[in-house]
Amino acid sequence: MKTKITLLTIFLLILQCNWFRFGSNQTKDQTAGAVVTFLQGNITITSQGKESKAKIGDVVRPGDRVLTKLGRVDLQTFRGEVIRIKDNSDVLFRDLSGENHPNTDIHLWAGNLLVKSVKLKSGQNLSVSSPTMVAGVRGTVFSFELEKGSVPKVKVYEGAVAVAFKTSPKLLEINEGLSVENYNRLVKTLEENEVVLEPEERLEVNPNLNELVYLINAKVAANALTNDQLAGFRDFDSGLSKSESVISPQEKAEADTLVSIAPETVQKQIEFQNSNGSTSAVATIEKEHEEKRSEALNQIASDAEKIGLDNEEEIHNHYSVLETIHKSNGDVLSGAVVAQLGDVFIVHSTKGVFQLSVDDIEYVEYKNFKVNTKAKK
Repeated sequence: MKTKITLLTIFLLILQCNWFRFGSNQTKDQTAGAVVTFLQGNITITSQGKESKAKIGDVVRPGDRVLTKLGRVDLQTFRGEVIRIKDNSDVLFRDLSGENHPNTDIHLWAGNLLVKSVKLKSGQNLSVSSPTMVAGVRGTVFSFELEKGSVPKVKVYEGAVAVAFKTSPKLLEINEGLSVENYNRLVKTLEENEVVLEPEERLEVNPNLNELVYLINAKVAANALTNDQLAGFRDFDSGLSKSESVISPQEKAEADTLVSIAPETVQKQIEFQNSNGSTSAVATIEKEHEEKRSEALNQIASDAEKIGLDNEEEIHNHYSVLETIHKSNGDVLSGAVVAQLGDVFIVHSTKGVFQLSVDDIEYVEYKNFKVNTKAKK
């Protein structure tokens, strides 16, 4: 019993030390960080306990937290990874890559991420986690979404992502309330439940097992997990799986807008901020990102034009949506919003493909599209 109490005490001390390390925002590698390259809306960065409104050129360090409300922000790491944090997200950067720092570790409390990795070398890692799941990446484009009270949603656009439950099964040994049988079954399930997602695949999670893992993470450190709490969880053999998930034209277009700027520009900004920053560096970031996203939007528009859709039925079938775009000048377009980045919309309509600014559009409404399958008599 004394040994178990000692193990628990040591574990809690380790947790406290790790939290202090993250919260203190200290890192030996001063190049470890990510730069804000694009944003819209209300974005807050919390660093060393101080909140500030995000702006282009800001550097996020290990231990910093980013909150988005009605807005989104793109960040690029020293190593070149590009991370888009979407609306209503809460993200903790537990670790960030640097010149001599191999890991980027992102923890999503709630919200939605779109991540584009670089090709990682041996010993380098990129992971995105939630309270119950962790996704390990090696050169890919993928989304990671988490709504409070639900299981994570992971979808791969390019490359591959290995997803597993995030817990430490061996720590269950300190809980006297667990039977040996339940313990062994649980360890086997958690250790073997890993799935590798490839392009156009998404994660399927057993909600019962996901809830169980959440329970373990919350209570195992307090030595409070019992057999009674496990009684409702019987389906231990099925935890993680994958299914086909076609990438929609809108999803592909958004991934294409996740552009990166020159690595040296990001690296210089991180170094400049160590010496109170540089106005010229921020201007360079804005200019390079504007050029890159303009190229991406032009390509998206060009690809849409090549499809050759010219009526409502074809547009609806291709984009799975039909919208009415009411322009500020009174014109009305029937079609679909293919992509939006900042103040620019790509609209594929029956009259052609257009790039419209937010000032050009009064409002957009969704239409119920019905196809007559029988001729009227």
